[in-house]
Amino acid sequence: MSTMPAQAGQERVLVLPQSGAGNALRGWPPLHAWSTRRRMAVALTIAVLALATASGACIVGDPLGVHAARAALQAAQKRNGDARQVLARLPALRAAAARTTPRAPRAGNSADDIRRISQLAAQSGLVLHALEPGAVGGAQAEAFRSIRLAAQGNFAQLRGLLEGLASEPALTVPSELAIRRTGTGLSVSATLHVYDALPAVPLAVASPAAAAPDPFTHAATAGRAEDRWRLAGILQDRQRIVALVETPEGVVTAQAGEAIGDARVLEIGPARVVVAAGGTTRALGWAEAAK
Repeated sequence: MSTMPAQAGQERVLVLPQSGAGNALRGWPPLHAWSTRRRMAVALTIAVLALATASGACIVGDPLGVHAARAALQAAQKRNGDARQVLARLPALRAAAARTTPRAPRAGNSADDIRRISQLAAQSGLVLHALEPGAVGGAQAEAFRSIRLAAQGNFAQLRGLLEGLASEPALTVPSELAIRRTGTGLSVSATLHVYDALPAVPLAVASPAAAAPDPFTHAATAGRAEDRWRLAGILQDRQRIVALVETPEGVVTAQAGEAIGDARVLEIGPARVVVAAGGTTRALGWAEAAK
């Protein structure tokens, strides 16, 4: 700072040093003298700075709740995924609950059992000879009623009846089952037990190609017919002797020299019959198959 001496009758002038800002603005013209381009540039700069400041404030302060909305969306998506997983597991959960939940015994009776089983037999094609109630037994969950069944049919019809038992409202199982071949069919006798407190067990579905063959037909057709012949008796008088031979078709009588099917009787003795078939000779003894 400097002070200039004043002459007589003159005022002193105090001159201050220029600051840095003053030096920077020394070359700027007054605001009213600015050009339109300079004014627009300054206004644009101020607008950009204001926009940047407002954006930063929005990001930090989140006045519109964008972050909260995104967090809520993520939480909703997670709940939706969990619900889909539970929905996919629902059939397994229901099955598990059905297995663990005690089943109330159904109020069944022998008349209903006989009606349902007779309908199953008719649907499968079996011919019923007898269907009557039997004894009861068991206790609590294992209490059962018995039904005695006698029928005539073939293996496919018997299988249809047994498979139909799996669709019964209560567990129905054959505790005794006897099958005998009679001519071209089967004679079936069974004792069925009906458990009201136990549900029926569904059978696994098999493909048609996996259907079980008829074991009785297979056994009847396997091997040669002569292998299943048996000596059933000998009839003898003063003039002739006749053999009674049991075959799959029934009991036939034959004398020496006569044919039975494709075989021929060569000799009949008091305790054996000799037959020839297919170039071989076999001897039938009492209660013995052909050898």
